[in-house]
Amino acid sequence: MTDAKEDSGGVQAAAHWLAAGGADRSKAAVPQLRQRFGLTAAEAVAAIRESNLIQARAH
Repeated sequence: MTDAKEDSGGVQAAAHWLAAGGADRSKAAVPQLRQRFGLTAAEAVAAIRESNLIQARAH
């Protein structure tokens, strides 16, 4: 079951930004997502998971 916070628009926006290559790959993703989108650590991890799914579906 998916947590309601993981379905938030911020998590989805972060996931799409990350999947599109917006992150600086020389730095950790979680702090970048937390700073840019105001996510909690758990939400940032959810965004990374969603980003991985987005990338997998694209191939």
